[in-house]
Amino acid sequence: MFSHIKLALFLTTCILILGIAPTASAAVPSENLLPGTTRGFIAIADVKDLVDRFNGTQLGKLMQDPVMKPFEKDLRRQLEQRFSSVRERLGLTLDDLRGVPSGEIALALIEPAPNQSAMALVVDVTGNQDKAQELLAKVSATLAKEGAKETKRVVNGITVLTFDLPKPEDNPKAAARKAIYFLTENLLGASDNEKITMEILARSVNGAVNGAADNAAKSLADNEGFKFIMRRCFQDAGDQKPQIRWFIHPLGYAAAIRAATPEDERRKGKSVLEVLNNQGLAAIRGVGGLVSVGPEGYELLHRTVVFAPPPYKKAMKMVRFPNGPQFAPQRWVPRDIATYSTFYTDPLNAFDNFGSLFDELVGGTEFIFNAPLKYERDLVAGKLSAAFIKEFSAKRAILSGKISVTTRMPGSLWEIKDAKETYTARKKDGALKVSLEYTGLWEEVIKSLKEDPDGPKIDLRGDLMVHLGKRITIVTDYKLPVTPTSERLLVAIETNNSETVTKTVAKAMQNDPAVVRREVDGHIIWEMVPEVDELPGISVGGIPGTDDEEEGFDDEEEDNLLPHRVVTVAHGHLFIASNIDFLLEVLKLSEERETLGGCVDYRVVDMTIKQMGITKMCAQMFSRTDEEYRPTYELIRQGKMPKSETLLGRLLNAMFGTGKKGVDRAQKIDGSKLPDFQHVRRYLGPAGLVVTAEDKGWFFKGFTLSKESP
Repeated sequence: MFSHIKLALFLTTCILILGIAPTASAAVPSENLLPGTTRGFIAIADVKDLVDRFNGTQLGKLMQDPVMKPFEKDLRRQLEQRFSSVRERLGLTLDDLRGVPSGEIALALIEPAPNQSAMALVVDVTGNQDKAQELLAKVSATLAKEGAKETKRVVNGITVLTFDLPKPEDNPKAAARKAIYFLTENLLGASDNEKITMEILARSVNGAVNGAADNAAKSLADNEGFKFIMRRCFQDAGDQKPQIRWFIHPLGYAAAIRAATPEDERRKGKSVLEVLNNQGLAAIRGVGGLVSVGPEGYELLHRTVVFAPPPYKKAMKMVRFPNGPQFAPQRWVPRDIATYSTFYTDPLNAFDNFGSLFDELVGGTEFIFNAPLKYERDLVAGKLSAAFIKEFSAKRAILSGKISVTTRMPGSLWEIKDAKETYTARKKDGALKVSLEYTGLWEEVIKSLKEDPDGPKIDLRGDLMVHLGKRITIVTDYKLPVTPTSERLLVAIETNNSETVTKTVAKAMQNDPAVVRREVDGHIIWEMVPEVDELPGISVGGIPGTDDEEEGFDDEEEDNLLPHRVVTVAHGHLFIASNIDFLLEVLKLSEERETLGGCVDYRVVDMTIKQMGITKMCAQMFSRTDEEYRPTYELIRQGKMPKSETLLGRLLNAMFGTGKKGVDRAQKIDGSKLPDFQHVRRYLGPAGLVVTAEDKGWFFKGFTLSKESP
């Protein structure tokens, strides 16, 4: 239930940092002011309204409880540190904004052009100009102490302040940085990009960017993905007025983050951005939605849309989640679990479209030659000139058959494909670096599993994948006492031929010396040892000495979600669990204990979903948030949070971690002062989420209920 977790963290941040501000009439919506190249956007419609509503929720009451004050203080400090990028780029902290907004406040990450990144802040200060002036004076004084040079000019009758920021002492080669501010009668605007600041100012005064090209003149409100997402969410919201709007263009956001990261701080290896783009995830043209705090009957209600209109290509074709008929818990789902999620997918389709992703992650590339930049014009035009083809021939990379050229990343990376091979041309260091991509590796793996005399001799597609059903269920809980490895997870995949799947699993496992065969109550269970759960010689990092040794993936060992994988086939499902004890509990049927479907809290969530009137669903989720959060809470109390292997723990470690390989973050929150969890859990109610597959993507609707819900 990461969506609820992230929302709770964000709301807590807003309340702790921004505090309460007076209310005034709304100014122009932020999306009408920000440019169409905005890649990440979040807006709070009215800070005071959000604070009041949050304080009325159980989570708000929990944070107001005196026993939580020591935790609140440390949490606030950490959250402020996590927003240090705002301080670095704009010269202010979110705490500086306390009391300044009178209405909407929005923060945006922007990609003005390829390989560029900008940040912008717009704040409705209607009736609050005095406090806004005080803020500008504070920013001016702070930056002056840091050596910034301030200049003033008047644009359309508005004073614009430009601060030329000094280069960091530890990076004298860094690009010049600016922070630009303006204050109108009702709007405070700031950005680290002068052109964007002027566009925001022009829109706030004139409603448009005069004299600009059509693309430049478009605002975020004109963005196709943003419009679709907001229209769909507001259609469901009706007369309800959400407090938060948000939007992300996934690949654009990643590109803007990458552009803002100094090159020497980027990880080596093929970048995540490049892989996602190559594998067709550019089809996801927007993710965003609305958040309502404390609406009638709910603690929290959020609506989210993934805008991904087909057609899809490469690995994106794996993403198929059809709406399904049945979501009630199966007889084997234990009563006392923390979360239950069930959804429909197409395993065979995912298998058939996995090859390109596997090849890219595992295969890597081989650098062939450098070509002059003069050929870039050919690539942009989607062709290869005769002279460029001769460059290939001179390097013994003879092209054959029909040649096609496609753009992978505008202005920096192109794919050149002929009848036999796939090449890439990357613009870097004043040249076009041409490399050969290794493909067909997934097919070799499949063939080896089937034909290798020393292998399991399994036709992975014919013996396993065609016999898997479309419904997958995931269940989590934890064992006491809480330790970093307490969380238990189980995945169950329906089968349409359990006998064949059982035989296939046995063939795959029986000759592996690192797998233990157990027989319990008639069930054959295979338990794997974590140390051998790796493919020798395979790395997702760049190939040393080649052009792929760049930012992004590296050979850092990945965390294993299921460190002690246990597998069996039973009750019409293929079960994969992290813990054999948990699996044995699941294998017992309802005659020996009640199921989740009979629990009051599950029925309340299920009834709430039915009352929403959503008739088509591809996924449904249930969470007892008190049970879901307990392992993380207890680890914070014990001071062991950085070593947590819970899903939530990993999320928090990612948010607050060092980002350095093999280095655990130091726990900065003093958990020893936290109250016993029994005091906290009475504030945490059940939660639910449903997902609907639609023509152009997916619609999510999730909620958290009060602990006292009937």
